[in-house]
Amino acid sequence: MIEIELLNGRVDLVRDGVPVALTPDEGWLTVALALAPEEGLAARTIKDALHVKIISGALRQRLTRFRNRTGLAIRSADVKSAKVYHLDLTDVRVDALDYLTRVDQIRRAGPAVDDATLDAARALWKLGLPRFPNMAEPAPAAYESLRCAHEYLTGSGRRILIVDDQVGDELAARLRRHRCTVAHDLAEFEKYYPVLDDFDLAVVDLHLTQTYADNTGDTIVREINLMGVGLPVVMITLRPPENRSIPEWIRSLGLVDVIFKKRDEPGADMAFVAQRVNEILLEEPAARACDQLMHRVQKLRRKARERLRAGRSEAAYTEAVARMDEYAEKINRLASDNQLADARAEAARFVASYGE
Repeated sequence: MIEIELLNGRVDLVRDGVPVALTPDEGWLTVALALAPEEGLAARTIKDALHVKIISGALRQRLTRFRNRTGLAIRSADVKSAKVYHLDLTDVRVDALDYLTRVDQIRRAGPAVDDATLDAARALWKLGLPRFPNMAEPAPAAYESLRCAHEYLTGSGRRILIVDDQVGDELAARLRRHRCTVAHDLAEFEKYYPVLDDFDLAVVDLHLTQTYADNTGDTIVREINLMGVGLPVVMITLRPPENRSIPEWIRSLGLVDVIFKKRDEPGADMAFVAQRVNEILLEEPAARACDQLMHRVQKLRRKARERLRAGRSEAAYTEAVARMDEYAEKINRLASDNQLADARAEAARFVASYGE
């Protein structure tokens, strides 16, 4: 059995349970064959992408080595005097093809689709399709189909927790393609602590009082971060926070983004906010939250180095910084792998050890 994973931002091939290391050219070839159109992958397409000569037999030799290393069954055929290649998908599982099949089933089911089916499809798409800098896209038609399928899937049926005292219900009505839950204050939000990981996104208002004198939204986001759950958060507000730049505010709390409301009274039109929420859902909010977390860790590292120097000899300082850097790199690795919950939990421990 051969498994080909393409939806984690790279090409992974596992043969009978053993990972096969692929060069960039082999990765491109794997994608091109696995997602080739019905008529097959033209030899000229491979030649142009990999800069290999056809007439000299170099392409044939390369494909033979590729077959031997991967175990993939590749057959060739002559179509109108041009050679094309097909990958035999018997005993080969390709996550991208599974994804297309599942999304098609979801489209056909319509409103009757169940949560388990949606979750199974969404679990396949991790960091998206692999990219190959300075090379042609390996399967343009399939890539476009996958992007359209992803847009369809992320544009419907997401579980959104809205925390807003004034316009939460109006926003939920605008996001009716999704499954929205509205909490109107901090106490109501706290009831959802046990199930926060069941949501795909939280949309939190900065001010949960009509006087705008509070920053309750900040408190909610800090609680989410300390709990170590993998819930990405978008902040919404009518007014920006005082004495803080928006980029610094986003980084300090690990927000996905901030959306400014045009109005904030019951009945206000939330079309713009709903549009931005839908756009953010297409942009993989957990990945964006992880990016912000990595920026925050870099700032924490700089401050920690300053604190660690006090009262230490040079040797002790060097050793302490090395331990701290190792811890910070662990957080960065988790965030790079899009493991938001674990990265947040480790970041909270980092702050407990080295300060904010």
